[in-house]
Amino acid sequence: MNKLSEAERYLLDAVRRGDEQGWPQLVERYQGRLLAFARSRVRNASDAEDLVQEAFIGLLRGLERFRGDSSLETYLFSILRRRIIDSHRGRARSVCLLRDTLRTSDDDSDTGPEARLPASDPTASTYARREETRGEMHGALAGAIGGLVQGYKETLNFRDLQIIELLFYAQLKNAEVGQAVGADPGHVATIKHRSLARIRKHLMDQQEGSSSGTDQPDIPDALLTEVWEDHRPSCPKRSTIGGYHLGTLDAAWQDYTDFHLNTLGCRFCMANLDDLKQSEDRADLDRLRQRVLQSTVGFLKKH
Repeated sequence: MNKLSEAERYLLDAVRRGDEQGWPQLVERYQGRLLAFARSRVRNASDAEDLVQEAFIGLLRGLERFRGDSSLETYLFSILRRRIIDSHRGRARSVCLLRDTLRTSDDDSDTGPEARLPASDPTASTYARREETRGEMHGALAGAIGGLVQGYKETLNFRDLQIIELLFYAQLKNAEVGQAVGADPGHVATIKHRSLARIRKHLMDQQEGSSSGTDQPDIPDALLTEVWEDHRPSCPKRSTIGGYHLGTLDAAWQDYTDFHLNTLGCRFCMANLDDLKQSEDRADLDRLRQRVLQSTVGFLKKH
C-alpha cells in the first residue's frame, strides 16, 4: 500500500524526471527535522550534519527501489537512524528518551535491536532462510502493528495506545508501564496479551496457505521495537505536532501528543517539534542544504 502524501509524490516525481527545482525543494522540506533528530543523538554538530548529508545521499542511491511503502519522512528517518547506529555502534541511544532514562547498566552493552536477536546459525543456507523469514515477518508485523495503532486512534483509546507504545516501542516492563501511565500492572498485562494476540492473528492470517504453516508465531521483543522504529506507526503527523505546539488540538489529541513527546520522548517527533520551533533560524539549514546539493549532483545526473 502506497503511503506517500500528494506532496511527497510530487517531489519524488520531480526528482525522478530531473526537474532542477525538485531536489532542492525536497532537501529544504526535510533537512530541518532530520538535523534536529541527528543533533539529539550525536554530540558533535558537524557530525550531525554529515549524517544528514549521508541520509539524503542514501535516499538517492535507493530512489529506484523506493516504492512508497512508508512516508518519505519515515524513510529518511530510517536511513538516518541506521547511519547513526553505524557511526557509533555500541554507543547509540534509543529513539525513545524514556528508554534511555530507565536503561540499566546491563542494557548499555546492547548495540541495538539486532544485538538482542539469537545468534545466527553458522550454516550459510540456514542463515539465509532465517534472514528471509525475518524479513517477511518484519513486513507482516508492520501491517499488524499499524492496524492495531490505527484502531486505537480511531476510537480515541489513547490510554491503551500509550500502554503498547511503552511496552513495544520503549520496551518497558509491566510495572514500569503501570507507573508511567497510572495503571495497575495487571491491566497492563491484559492489554499486552490482547495486543500480542491480535498481532499473532494477523501474522497467522498472512501465513495461511503458505509454507510457513499456521503455528503460533514467535515475536521477539527486539523485532517489535525495530519495526516500530522503522515504521513509526504511532507518531503524530507533523501537522498534528504543529497543532500541539499552537495549542489548537482537541483535548484528547493534545494530551496524547504531549505524552508521546514528553513522556515517551519519541526523538523523531521531538525533532519535528524542534524544527517547527526553530524554523525562523535558517542560517545553518541554508548552509546544510548547499552541502547536500553539492554532494548529490553526481547522483542526480545518473537519474
